[in-house]
Amino acid sequence: MIFSKTVKQLCLTTLFTALSVSTAFAADAGQASGVNVNVRATAGMNGAVLGKISQGTEFTVLQKDGNWFKISYNGQEAFVSADYFGMTKAEGTINSYDVNLREKATSSSDSLGKFAEGDKVTVTGQTGDWYRISYNGGSAYVNKEYVSGTYVSAVPNVEGAVTEAAEKTKSYYGMVTASGGLRVRKEASLNSVVLTVLPYGTEVTVDRVGSEWIRIITDAGQKGYVSAEFLSVREGERTTRSNATGKGAEVVAYAKQFIGTPYVWGGTNLNSGVDCSGFVYSVMKNFGISLNRSSYEMVNNGVAVAKSELAPGDLVFFNAGGNSRISHVGIYIGGGQYIRSTDGGGRGVCIADLNSKYSTSTYVTARRVLR
Repeated sequence: MIFSKTVKQLCLTTLFTALSVSTAFAADAGQASGVNVNVRATAGMNGAVLGKISQGTEFTVLQKDGNWFKISYNGQEAFVSADYFGMTKAEGTINSYDVNLREKATSSSDSLGKFAEGDKVTVTGQTGDWYRISYNGGSAYVNKEYVSGTYVSAVPNVEGAVTEAAEKTKSYYGMVTASGGLRVRKEASLNSVVLTVLPYGTEVTVDRVGSEWIRIITDAGQKGYVSAEFLSVREGERTTRSNATGKGAEVVAYAKQFIGTPYVWGGTNLNSGVDCSGFVYSVMKNFGISLNRSSYEMVNNGVAVAKSELAPGDLVFFNAGGNSRISHVGIYIGGGQYIRSTDGGGRGVCIADLNSKYSTSTYVTARRVLR
C-alpha cells in the first residue's frame, strides 16, 4: 500500500490525509514502432506472417526471446521483431521499505508518499536514474534502484521527467558537437523517425533537458529530440552565429567606415574621436544593442564564446595593463583580425591581427552580443 501526505492549513490546524493509489495492474505491454509491422508465427524472419500491426495499439507481452517479443495476438501467441516493437509499460516491484514516490524525477522534488517492499507499480517510462510510473490517473517517479522487474528496463525514455535545469530552459541553448551531424528525432527514442540532421556547430534553442534526450527547437521552428551526448548545453541567452550574410557582416561593414577616426580618451563620437570601448559601444548602439560603457564592464554583456568559434561581430577583450582587469576591447571582423581604437602610435580606429604577439599575449576572452 502507498500513502501520501497532503498538507492543508485550516484554522491553523495541519491535517494529514491518507491517499489511496489505484493498484489495478495491466500486464507487460508494447506496441509497434512503425506501420505495417509483420506479426509472425515463430521467432524468425522465416516465420509465417499472421498479420500486420501499426503504432497506436498495445499488445500484451508474454516473453522476450533474443531479438523477438512474444505477444498475445488475436487470441494466440505470436512474435514481433524488437527492431519494430517496443515496450510501453511493464510490471515493477518495489524492493525496499519506505521508498519515496516523487512528483518529479529529482531527489529534491516533493514526496507524494511512501512505498512498502513488495508493492506493485506500472512502469511507463524512464529517464536517467528514474522510472515514471502510473499514479492516480497521472504519473510520478521512483528511483530505479528501488524497482525490480523483468522488462522495466525496456520501457521507453521519456522527456516528461526533466532535471532541475529544465525548469530554466529560457536561459539555455545548445551547440551540436557531433562531427558528422546530429539527428533530430520526432520522439525521444532511437527508433523514432529522423526529422532532420543538424550540422556540426549548429546552435539551437533548448526547450527541455533530460538526462539522455534534449528537446530542441530549430531555427525553422521544428521541435524534436536529440541525444544529450552530442549537444553541448550552455547557460545564457542564445546568440546568432553570424556569417558573411548575417548581422555580423553588417556590423563589420559599418565599423570599417570609421577607420582613421582619432583616439580620444572617453570619446564616443565615431567621426571626431573614440577610445576603445567608446568605439565598440557606439558601433553596437547603431544596431540597437546596449552595452556597458567601459571595457571592464562590457565583458559582462552577451555570452562567452571560445576563441576558436569567433564569428564576425563578436567582441574580443584584452588585458594590456598587466593586472587582472580588462583594459581593451575590439570587434572581431573575421580572418583572424579585429577592429579597434588605440592610442598606440596615434593610429585611432584601425584593424589589428588577433594572432600578433601583442594580441596573443594580452588576449583574455570574447563575448557574443549579436542576436
